[in-house]
Amino acid sequence: MMRNLPSPSHPVPPSPAHWLKRLQLLVFMLLPLMYYPQTIQAADLNSPVIQDCDINKGPCSKKVGTVQVVLDIDPRPVKAMKELTFTVTLTGAKEYESLRLKLKMPDMYMGNNVVKLVRSGGGRYTGKGVVPKCHSGKRLWSATVELPGTTPPETAFLFNVLY
Repeated sequence: MMRNLPSPSHPVPPSPAHWLKRLQLLVFMLLPLMYYPQTIQAADLNSPVIQDCDINKGPCSKKVGTVQVVLDIDPRPVKAMKELTFTVTLTGAKEYESLRLKLKMPDMYMGNNVVKLVRSGGGRYTGKGVVPKCHSGKRLWSATVELPGTTPPETAFLFNVLY
């Protein structure tokens, strides 16, 4: 007995089982891609971020290439929700008209908080800003000074604020 096979001009549509296998294969291939960014974010959130600047005891200093960067915040102790004066002093750097200081929490997005630092002479830049109070109770903040034309182009100071 001879079976009737479909002719090339009239192909048989794929069965539901065929589509199910293709869908399973697609999910199997995409699942690692969907999981990978989440593992990176989770690892970043679980890695300990610790204070490297005890700003309440005095100014903090870091070296960026050949430039010495000193951060000072006044008044002390540094408290959240109070107007603060941020002073950055650069030694060994060209003079800028102004600089930007980005305030953020390492573990949580707290919005864009940028302090414009205006040149006040002698490598000093000052500006006013406020560190918001985090509803989680966390106190660790980062003040990142942008330094155009240096390598790296910015440096961050990690400090605790008081509530």
